[in-house]
Amino acid sequence: MNQDIESEIRSALRPMAPSDEFSQQLLARVAAHPPARPRSNNRMPLRARHAWWVAAGLAASLVLTVGVERQLERQRSLQSGLEARREVLQALRVTSQKLNLAYEAVKSQSSSLADAEPAV
Repeated sequence: MNQDIESEIRSALRPMAPSDEFSQQLLARVAAHPPARPRSNNRMPLRARHAWWVAAGLAASLVLTVGVERQLERQRSLQSGLEARREVLQALRVTSQKLNLAYEAVKSQSSSLADAEPAV
């Protein structure tokens, strides 16, 4: 039984020469559709190029975001430093005024004591 199946398969799959009509139709179809240009090996497929551009765009966005954030942090730090400087200068002005008042009070008290003491 196995040999019967094998012989049937061999006879069904034996090589055959194509008919002249088939050969003419095939040649006509090949002539009607010129072969596509072969892709060069150094080019990436379109999908890979799009993926590369998306990745590059995301990386550029990340770098830009980090750069902008650093610049904003520098500006905030500078503003904070300028505000602290302004407060220190204001404190120094107030201290200077208070010291001047204290100096004037001590000076006037010392001159009034000198005037009040009898000369010896």
